[in-house]
Amino acid sequence: MEETGNITLIEKAKRGDEEAFNDLFEREQKCLFNLMLQLTGDVAAADDLTQEAFVKAYRKLASFRLQASFRTWLTKIAINIFRNELRKKARHSTLCLEEIPVPADGDRPERVVIRGELQWCILHNLRYHLPKKYREVLVLRDLQNLSYKEISGVLGWSLSRTKTNLHRARRMFRGQFINGRCKAFTDDYLCICEGILSL
Repeated sequence: MEETGNITLIEKAKRGDEEAFNDLFEREQKCLFNLMLQLTGDVAAADDLTQEAFVKAYRKLASFRLQASFRTWLTKIAINIFRNELRKKARHSTLCLEEIPVPADGDRPERVVIRGELQWCILHNLRYHLPKKYREVLVLRDLQNLSYKEISGVLGWSLSRTKTNLHRARRMFRGQFINGRCKAFTDDYLCICEGILSL
């Protein structure tokens, strides 16, 4: 159920109140940016897609009927934009390790490096070794904590299909991450798969 505060903001924004829309933007920006970052593995791309999603949401706000939460509706817009961008790319570029945010740990700097490499591997496996439908459901559930019902609304799936695909996604990700071939890297952090696979 949408929070009363958000409903009031949405109603004001639908009447053309830019300040109300800006408030919605402030509330949802971080969550949407994190989703895009987890899907793309690229800070700049995530920022661009987040901005594009809000621009599109602003233009389509009159069509929003409060049948789902504003966040679910916005997430659906963002996922569709992400899919369109994905279709435009014939090949993928390597993830940049330096661009992935890693919490600082002043006492044990080696943990920062290990954590950064692990985060890179997780994003890399999500981006390059999982089919799109599995990547999306895994990110929405396990990284964004959306409910099954919300995910069904975003992806346009039935509840049973959502649960089935999530189970398959988790199994595939675990198998790839633990047993996958993506273990050998060149000096510039290209995965062995990157010379072979394309999106």
